[in-house]
Amino acid sequence: MKSLLSIIEEYAEGTLLHYGNILKGIVIGGEAIDSLDEEKPLLVLVVLDKTHKISFYARQEIAEYFTKKIEPTDVYFEYVKKYGHRPLLYFIVIDPTEIEFHNPIILYLLSKGKILFDREKIIENERKKINAQIVSGVVKIADINKGEVIEV
Repeated sequence: MKSLLSIIEEYAEGTLLHYGNILKGIVIGGEAIDSLDEEKPLLVLVVLDKTHKISFYARQEIAEYFTKKIEPTDVYFEYVKKYGHRPLLYFIVIDPTEIEFHNPIILYLLSKGKILFDREKIIENERKKINAQIVSGVVKIADINKGEVIEV
């Protein structure tokens, strides 16, 4: 896990240097963290202020821009040399206001992910609000009886 986490550290440092106060938080999670296997997919949630009006395609381009900046680094080269392929990094870029929408992937990362950076405790505060459990890989938000209406 050391080489994958080193790559994420490079990514986080580059993003923080570029965006400064606009970067509100970074959370990592997914199969790589759950199984401690750096060849598995790693989900990276990047909470970036002022992105609510940007398309999801453009947000992915932001993530790819920083991925391209870390590709020439030694830690990235060592990972590729060791495993024979690029690290399986999947980025989700959201605005701080969108974290409260509780999309399933966001709920999963809030529940089981590791917070790397949380400038204003936005992620930590939202983590406290959720009442979700992960049961056999499924996000269980609430027990619902037939005909019952709940707020999600």
